[in-house]
Amino acid sequence: MTITSQSSSLRQRSEDEIVDGLSVDVEDYFHVEAFADRVTKQDWANYPSRFAANTRRILDIFALNGCRGTFFVLGWVAERDPALVVK
Repeated sequence: MTITSQSSSLRQRSEDEIVDGLSVDVEDYFHVEAFADRVTKQDWANYPSRFAANTRRILDIFALNGCRGTFFVLGWVAERDPALVVK
């Protein structure tokens, strides 16, 4: 059990109580809206992809620190690496 301080009052919380939320968008750099006028969806496959290595790195960091989060995976990403989605 951990004791936390809130507004100068102490309260007890259990170790499994969610304190913060964390979400991760799994997409590649060329998927962002800022590139929509320069990179068409038809061209996405022509760009070098970084999502798999970066997502696995994030998962390793989370595991090392005992963190959990919600991952929002772009459909295009899920189609190309379904094993990553399962992980």
